[in-house]
Amino acid sequence: MDGLLWFLMGVGVLVVVGSIVLVRTLPREIRPIAIVPLVVVLVGFGVGFLALAGVFG
Repeated sequence: MDGLLWFLMGVGVLVVVGSIVLVRTLPREIRPIAIVPLVVVLVGFGVGFLALAGVFG
């Protein structure tokens, strides 16, 4: 299970980097809306790292 979680975290890092690159190319009016999914993914990373650290048992 830990291997799958590490794999998903690695894929997530690539998604975040790609999202940041795409958000920077958007017009300024749309950027605040496009940042919301990025924040959701970053919160997911926080939960994932806590799970890998064994915080949830």
